[in-house]
Parts: sequence; C-alpha cells; structure tokens
Amino acid sequence: MQIKVLAIAPYPGLKGLLTDITKKDARFRIDVEVADLQNALPIVHAAKGNYDVILSRGGTSTLIRSHVTTPVVDIPVSGYDILRVLTLVKNSNSKVAIIGFPNICRGVAEVSSLLDYEIPMYSVERAADVPQALQTAFEHDAQIILGDVVTVNTAEEMGYNGILITSGRESVLEALEEVKRIYDVLWKAQENEHLFEHILEHHRTGVMAINDRGGIIYANEAAASLLGYNSSVIRGMNLAGIDPMWGRYLEEAGKSNTVGVKKQTKWFQKRQVSIEIVVPPSKLSSPSYSYFVYLYPSVDKINNPASYNFQITDRIATFAQIMGSSTVILHAIKRAKALAQTRNPIWITGEEGSGKQLFCQAIHSASQSSGDALYILPCDQLSEEEQESVLLGTDDFPGLLFKESVGTICLENIQHVSPQLQRKLLSAMTTGTHVRLIVTTSHPIKLMLKKEEMDQSFVLAFMDMYVSLPPLRERLEDIEEIARVLIANYNSRHGKQIVGIRQEVLEDDLMNKLWPGNIHQLRVVIESMLACTNSHYIGSKEAKDGWQKVRESLQTEASSQMATVNLSGTWDEIEQRILLEILEKEGMNQSKAAKRLGINRSTLWRKLKDVLQI
Repeated sequence: MQIKVLAIAPYPGLKGLLTDITKKDARFRIDVEVADLQNALPIVHAAKGNYDVILSRGGTSTLIRSHVTTPVVDIPVSGYDILRVLTLVKNSNSKVAIIGFPNICRGVAEVSSLLDYEIPMYSVERAADVPQALQTAFEHDAQIILGDVVTVNTAEEMGYNGILITSGRESVLEALEEVKRIYDVLWKAQENEHLFEHILEHHRTGVMAINDRGGIIYANEAAASLLGYNSSVIRGMNLAGIDPMWGRYLEEAGKSNTVGVKKQTKWFQKRQVSIEIVVPPSKLSSPSYSYFVYLYPSVDKINNPASYNFQITDRIATFAQIMGSSTVILHAIKRAKALAQTRNPIWITGEEGSGKQLFCQAIHSASQSSGDALYILPCDQLSEEEQESVLLGTDDFPGLLFKESVGTICLENIQHVSPQLQRKLLSAMTTGTHVRLIVTTSHPIKLMLKKEEMDQSFVLAFMDMYVSLPPLRERLEDIEEIARVLIANYNSRHGKQIVGIRQEVLEDDLMNKLWPGNIHQLRVVIESMLACTNSHYIGSKEAKDGWQKVRESLQTEASSQMATVNLSGTWDEIEQRILLEILEKEGMNQSKAAKRLGINRSTLWRKLKDVLQI
C-alpha cells in the first residue's frame, strides 16, 4: 500500500529534491508544497485527513506538529549539509555568522572545529528570537548570515545577505526511511472539512471573510491572486501581515456609525486594487466573521498617472548586499553612504549591468526617508506626456514629487527626459518637493553636460552629488565574492549543494574576461554554469558547457528576431516595415518608438508619413 505523504518544503529547492527522490520509490504518493512557518498552517489544515504522514523541516515541522494529529517527520540538517555551506563561505572576505536552534548550532560547532574555522554562533529557542539575534550579529559587523528559512528571510528583510543551510539528498533519504517506519506502526483517522463551498471560487471579484483580529477565514481565488498569494496559503494569514495598512482600513470601517461600505485604493503586486470593506449588521454577523472585503482590479489608466509603467520597490536592498572588497567598489560605497545622509539629489553613473538600481535602493534604505516609498521610473519606456503626468501630476491626481508618502524617486536613463521637463524638475527640487531625486545614466555626468538633450542647469545641480560605479573589469577580484552569493541563491532555488568554483575556472576563465555586460552578464554566465553542474564544484567542463549554453541562447534569440523580418523589396520598403513593427510594439507611441530606434521623433514621422497618411 502506498504511503500518502504531504511534504511542506520551506524553500523551493527542497521541493525538487523531494520529488526527484520519491518518484523512484513506488511506496510513496507524495504532494509537495512550498511554505514556511505560519504560511504552512493553512495548507495542513486544508489537507486534514487526506495524508498518512506530514514531512517538513526545522521550525516549520515543530509548528505543524503543534497544530495537527497527523504524524510529522522532520527532515534533519546533517553534518554533510553543514559541511557544504561552511565550505562555501570559508574563504569569504565578508564576516559570517550563524543563527539557529541549538541542534544546528551544535552541529556547526562540531564541523567548524574539524575545518579549523571559527564562526560566531547565536542560538535561538523560538522563531520570535531571530530578529534580536540578527541585530546582535549585525552590531558585531556580520555581513552574511547562515541559518534556516526564517533566519535568511528576516536577514534579507533587514537588508543583509542570508545563506540558507539546505538539506541534501542523504538527509531527505534519512527522513523518508523514518516515514516508512512511522507508517508501519501508526494509524490515523480521516476527516474532511471544507469551508464555504457555496461561495463561487471562480468569481472575478475578490471576496474575503475576516475575523475581528484581521485573520483571513476565507479568500477566493480572485482575492488571493490580487494580493499575490495562492488561495490555499492565504487562508489563516493575517491581513496586517500582508500590508500594515489593512489594520487601519479595518479599524476605520469598524468605527463607522452606519452599516455600509468603506472604500479604499491600494497597490498590490504592482497592480492598483479597489477595496470595499463591509461591516455586516449585528443580526447577520457571527463570532467568526466581522468584515467582508471585496477586491476589484482598477482599470482606470487613462486618467490616472499613477498607473503608468513604474516600479514600487517592496523589499529595499542595503549597502550590506553590495558584494565586493576591491578598493574601487569600497570607494563607491563610502561616497554613496555619505550622500545618503544628506537630502540632496544624487546622480549615479555606471555602465549597463553595473548595479545602479542596487545602489539607488541602498541609498534610500540608509536615508532619513527610508520609511517612505521608493519609486523607480524607466524614463526610456515612458513618453514625455507620461513622464510629466507621473512626476508633476494632473488636475485630478497629484504627481509623485508632491505626495507625502514618497521618499525617493529614481529616474533611470535621465537622458530620455526632455530639457523642458528637466527644468521643471529642477524648479520642483529647489522650491516645491521634499522628495529626494536620484537619476542614473550610463555615461559620466561631465559627458552628459555636453550633450544637447541635457539642460545644463539641471546637470550642474548634481555636479557635487554624484556616484560613479566601476565596471566589473576594474574589480575582477570581486568575482569570487559575487559568485559565492549567486551560488547560495541558486542552491536555495533548485535544491543543489554546489559549494564553489574551481580555482582554475575562476582565474583562467572568469577573471580573464572584460564583462561588457558587467554583473548582469556575470550572473547569466554563472547561472548557466550552475545549471550544467551536478557535482559540488563548477569545474572546467561545467564552465565550458555553461558558456555554450549562453551562446546557444543568444543565437536562438537572434534567429527568432531575424525570422520576423521580411527582407523582400527595396531598402526603403524594408526600412518602413521595420519602423512600423517597432511602432506597433510600442503601442503606436511615436516618442517611445523613436527612443527605441535611437532617432528623433521628427525623423520617424518623416519616414512614415506616407505610410500612415499623416
């Protein structure tokens, strides 16, 4: 008889490992879900009575065990797991610390002793103790934190790099053997419980039932999707945990003297959502439900500049996440930190892929405005009219420069903003806004001063407030440090246990390239190598296969683009077809099409006026 197992994987890579191992054992019928701590509870509650054993790891196992009667088996963190992660960080230039429960700390102490490697350890008894332990570690200059999922997630939320201690194949096999032993001696009762089956799960309107503490008792598929969650996961969560503003919304609705609808508008997952909170009459309410919440996606883009293409950054990076110890990168970080403490506008220059957006986020997180929002606008993707509407506003909507909740605005590729709008921005910066403006370009500020598309007075306002980011070819010694973090992230996502790059690959290959695409290109290449690696190290063969995979991807992309071009007819006819295709892809927006083509709008108009009859 098959053993029906529900596995709760606290990180995505563990799911793949579990699936791969159990598909070779006919005795298991396993379902694997990715969830951690409190987010796992709705899954196990929904699955009540459908499984013989629940399989999970660490603090998630402990929490699940206290809420269910089904046997729970813990996937251990073995000495091999600890050895792999310590091998990965042993030669790091960054200061490393570990935060975990006593059993993990004991294991790390034993293995690190064998490796002759001292590592600070901070033991915790509960998940709630993690933030304080992290704060203590950071005060002692720790930059990289090793630990379980809650430790890593909390570290990243606080702006630091975390490396997950993943469970390897031998740990999973040990846990599955325990599952078999438990199944042979234990039995369980089966129960089926489903909540609100009469509510239409496929209705386009999001519907939630909320208790008086803000807990989500029910949420349909539409509500979960609008908030960015799976419907099976969101039930049991607290609205205030999704966004603190929900607490205020519910409080205001509860204080209303009349029964009715309280309306709000809020951004979730980069989408604007209209919210209606209904407080039912006392005769219709029950002890379980205090509010009904209805969610509708907002479609009013034409009149609302806030719905144009820009990025609202939820998790802000900090300077601790900028990896490298070379002189040039440390100089850039030092200058950026100093400028972050002022309220002055800042100009960031650097080649494509050198980390301009990461520096922008770090400056915002270190500033006095870190509690307010950071908006990132790709100026090359917005028309002049859209740029002005978003930044300066319209008769109906205030611009981002004048909203109290905005702390920093980053204008990527400022050269795509017209000189006229640059002068308006300069006026707002000097007289009418509390918002800090950060602009970025690929070329040095002194070169931009000479370009015709830049207003000189605007550029001069930044002359003493700029940060120049070095290209990767000028800090090749940082590649090993950057690669170490990329490897750790890859292991967490894909369930691998890769611990490093062979020295010959690092020195003879990676550190001998010019990297025109900088860190972005390095990330693509290393992840391609990792995808070709089945052992613990990236060796010469894996490096060669990775480079080949990158080349094939580029060739496929180029062939795909060429296949769409009709090369028949005269040169003028071919040119018109290409121009029309670009114009259509940009939604018939001539400004965007001209910028993408690298020509001015009048040239595009002249070339297409006969075709478009304008």
